[in-house]
Amino acid sequence: MCTVSNVGDYWKDDFNKRYPNINPDVYRGPLQGYVGVQPFNSQEEIAKLRKEMEELKLLLLAAKRYDEQMGEPDCEMDDKVALIKKIAKLVGVDMKDVFGGN
Repeated sequence: MCTVSNVGDYWKDDFNKRYPNINPDVYRGPLQGYVGVQPFNSQEEIAKLRKEMEELKLLLLAAKRYDEQMGEPDCEMDDKVALIKKIAKLVGVDMKDVFGGN
């Protein structure tokens, strides 16, 4: 059982329910603008999502350590990782410690 993957599944499903208007492939972040409907109502909402992503990062780092101890490293799915990395980047949170790469 891959803890990182399970955390990613839960977050992805919950995120899509709470923010159905955010498509990270067209949203360029709070400073670059958005193509289409504005997904955030305020800077406070952006700050709230940034804090959520910082907390998710801590949870994922703990899950990653657990998976390594249990012999299940690197079992997350690419689509979840891509979404988490894109949303984190939009709000200024670096996930390299969790997933490596860019």
